[in-house]
Formats: sequence, C-alpha cells, structure tokens
Amino acid sequence: MDGTLIEHTWQLSQITEALFDKFRSALAPLTCQEFYDVFWPKNADMWYMMVDGVIDGEVAQLYSYRNTLRALNKDETLAADMLAYWIELVLAEAVPFEETDFVLKALRPHFATGIVTNGFTSMQWAKINRYQFDQMVDFCLVSEEVKAHKPDAQIFEQALQRAGNIPPDRAVFVGDTLNSDIEGARNVGLHAIFINPRDDQTPPAGVLKIKRLSELLDLLPLP
Repeated sequence: MDGTLIEHTWQLSQITEALFDKFRSALAPLTCQEFYDVFWPKNADMWYMMVDGVIDGEVAQLYSYRNTLRALNKDETLAADMLAYWIELVLAEAVPFEETDFVLKALRPHFATGIVTNGFTSMQWAKINRYQFDQMVDFCLVSEEVKAHKPDAQIFEQALQRAGNIPPDRAVFVGDTLNSDIEGARNVGLHAIFINPRDDQTPPAGVLKIKRLSELLDLLPLP
C-alpha cells in the first residue's frame, strides 16, 4: 500500500523533526538528532517484537516512545501524546497517488482485488479508512492483523484465499519493494509487477517494471 497506492510526501526524518518541534520544550536540552538517534533503534526493536508475536502493535508503538524517553531521562508520560501526534503527522503526509482511485475503480469490475500491507493494524487501517480504500477493493490484509508479514508466504497465501481461492499463477501482485513484495510474491508462484516511481531500481529478470499505477491498465486484459 505505502509506495504503491500511497505516496509519502515527507521523509521519516522530516516527520521526526516535526514531532520533535512539537515537544521541544519538554525534551530540552536535547537536539532533534539526539532524539532521532535513540528513537529509531527503539522503534525497530518494538517492530520486531511485534513481528515475533511477543507484543501487540498497540504496545509496540507506545513503547517505542516510552523506551526512548526512558533512555533519554525524559518524562515517559509524554509517550501517548507523542504517538498520537506521530499518527496525525503520518496521516497528513501520506496521500494517495493521483491515479490510485481511478485505477482501483477501473480494475474492480473485472478482477478480485485486494491490499496486502505490512504494518501496525491501527496505523494501516487509519490510512485505509481515511481514503476509503476498503470500498474500492474486495479485501484488505494488514500484516499484524493476520500474524504474517511480507515476504512470509503465509500472507500471500491468505490473500489468494481471500481473492476466491485462486491459484497463484492466476494472480498478479504489484509492489514497490524488491524483497518483501517482489521476491515474496514470486516465491509463492504469483506474477509480480514492480512499481518504481523514481526509476532507481532494477527488478529480477522476468519481472515487469512500471513507474505509475495507471500503467497496469495497459498490461492487464481489460475488456
């Protein structure tokens, strides 16, 4: 979903700077870089604890902040407000590509379509609901929710089931990451299409590459 249907208009560093600015007085005398250097490793740790099933996504997200604040000797009670503001920032900067709605609506009458996305359930569904993607596809699978994360075969297999138990060689997966999306889909036997708006990566031999989602309409057999 992110990078395929949704464009992130800010870099993670920009979102972190905006978050830091909001809480600058409470975090003083820290610099944004000092906060950044502690926060992102803590965030990665919590993500993988969720992936491994040790904690759920809500706890993982909150403790990314609590553990950061604890390590920096700052007020841990700021964690919930910082998380809420982070979500607000992400929902503001993550917007659909210009052609997303048109392409999804054009495909749905002719194909079973779905969204398969890695992420925390609450965050990914906030994006899905904000842009009503669930009204434009037949199913949505969020990795935390189904307890399998791309490139794990299980999440692709669940997608095939949700699409009507179709065989993998009758399915096409469109993704923007070579490992999680393209390699993961191909390992299960799906056809893969690599979307790369910046045109800065080369997919494996035999994998089609597109720069815009609308190119799908020329590649797929539409009546």
